[in-house]
Amino acid sequence: MDDFIFGGIEADERQLLAMERAACSGVRHFHVIDPLDPLPGQPVRITVQAGPDVLVDRMTAYVTFDGSFPEGSWGKATQGIALPLQPVDVRWEPLIWNYVTLWQGEIPAQPAGTFVQYRIEAWRTAWPSCSIWSSEMNLDRTPEKPTLYGYHVDTFAAPDWAREAVVYHILVDRFSGVTNRWLTPKEMERFAGGTLRGIIEQLDYIADLGVTAIWLSPIFACESYHGYDPIDYFNVDPRFGTNADLLELFDQAHARGLRVILDFVANHTGASFPPFQQARRDPASPYRHWFTFDSAYRHGYRAFFGVAGMPQLNTDEPAVRDFLCNAAQHWLRAGADGLRLDYAAGPSHAFWSYFRAACRRVKEDCWLFGEVTRTGDLLRTYTGRLDGCLDFAFCRAVRNLCAQPSQAITLSQFVNQLQASRTFFDRNFLRPAFIDNHDMNRFLWLAGNDKRRLVLALDMLFGLGETPCLYYGTEVGLSQPRARGPWREEARHPMLWGDAQDAQLLNYTKQMIHLRRAHPALIDGDLITHVLDDENGVWVVERRHVDDRLLLAFNFSNSPRMIALPSSAPGEATRAQTFRTLELEPLSSNWFFYE
Repeated sequence: MDDFIFGGIEADERQLLAMERAACSGVRHFHVIDPLDPLPGQPVRITVQAGPDVLVDRMTAYVTFDGSFPEGSWGKATQGIALPLQPVDVRWEPLIWNYVTLWQGEIPAQPAGTFVQYRIEAWRTAWPSCSIWSSEMNLDRTPEKPTLYGYHVDTFAAPDWAREAVVYHILVDRFSGVTNRWLTPKEMERFAGGTLRGIIEQLDYIADLGVTAIWLSPIFACESYHGYDPIDYFNVDPRFGTNADLLELFDQAHARGLRVILDFVANHTGASFPPFQQARRDPASPYRHWFTFDSAYRHGYRAFFGVAGMPQLNTDEPAVRDFLCNAAQHWLRAGADGLRLDYAAGPSHAFWSYFRAACRRVKEDCWLFGEVTRTGDLLRTYTGRLDGCLDFAFCRAVRNLCAQPSQAITLSQFVNQLQASRTFFDRNFLRPAFIDNHDMNRFLWLAGNDKRRLVLALDMLFGLGETPCLYYGTEVGLSQPRARGPWREEARHPMLWGDAQDAQLLNYTKQMIHLRRAHPALIDGDLITHVLDDENGVWVVERRHVDDRLLLAFNFSNSPRMIALPSSAPGEATRAQTFRTLELEPLSSNWFFYE
């Protein structure tokens, strides 16, 4: 997925190797706690790794339970308690051709509602003594600082409506206003005229699709058309409309059975954000600690991937944390049903734990899911901090398998990844699936505008992915005129309306959404493979949930394929099991219902 704004989520091999080696250095916690999502009354074991570049014989976690900042040094706490850790294992790491040491300790069980925060210090008693604090590598590769860790003790779970949802993702500035034409590269960087009123006027169209939720790009006062540089978290940008328009959108959407998800930017602001302006001018400003000013950063302050117009907030600062929580609570009370959390890998796990609890206090069934481009163990650590994270791995796998004639992965690799991920992640950690979004080339363009491939990808999205997210225009054949460029996203052209829409594709998408919503097996069913033929590109898989069963037959090849369909699932028939044959068209799928 090299066309993604953050680059391939797996990085190139050289970069990936360097990152893995760096992860073996220093003192790292990796947010490894057991259990991942502590319940009331459960003690929590923390595991910490010490690399070969640090020689230490003591390690302590300084822990607080009252929301205060944990403080201490050399094993003595000045705020909270000091929890000694003990070495429990030594592990050989071939990537660095050396050993790492694992340390563990147990944080006492706490009652519901406790916000646990901790910092970890390792030190050496031999002369000369030294102290090293646990830190985690930043995704933007900025200098590391001691990490504040944390979790919230609760019984929260993702709301049921989120698991069953079908989400329609809208870039507000491009959904109305200019329509049915490509924007020039210069126009792509400017406001095009899309508004909340324009969305309100198309709510019947959206509801008719069959989706159950709308995800809006950021709509608060900002500096850029995309809204990801907010300067006022409590007011809609006048170019998008008014606060009254947003409240009306909430009401009108809810009246049609649609929930509304707002895109919330907690990691950074726009450069015109008043607290940043004051902090930049005055080192004595009370807002100075809201940001990180240091000559180590390109612009003298930490910014989102070095973009000067997006100064990064210090979300572990209590005043910042409370400001952002207050803004989120304000819009949840006003009618928002959930929040998509932009660049959630930026703020700390402790911040998101606090944030989630604050949001639940005002709306028990709100849905909070993050944009975290990390995978595997690192992504799983957000369990209990958020309700889930967008499934970039699914998106990458679908694009690698069926977007282009030359497959980047085998069918077996795709199926293995899909099945393993369902075991690897907790069921309550939702991973909304998608095939493209505003930060990468559209799937249709990547597929050479071959709509057969787009339809196949939609079948995979609605038949195999968790909570599907459909990017605006995909359902009517919206593509793009050229590849994305540096900081120019070509997936953000205006929506197609009227005769410019592909009516056949639109009707097909509606049908798939209807099937998704009508069958629990597609929402929460098991995956049972009946046929997997890498050479011929054929996969026959059953989705099963209690008595609801569907058989999905995929042909990923460029040629017709004859397949044999089982008359019943394995275990329900004996050696007398019968088959019937079917010809699958190239790049297609057929779905069957068990009687």
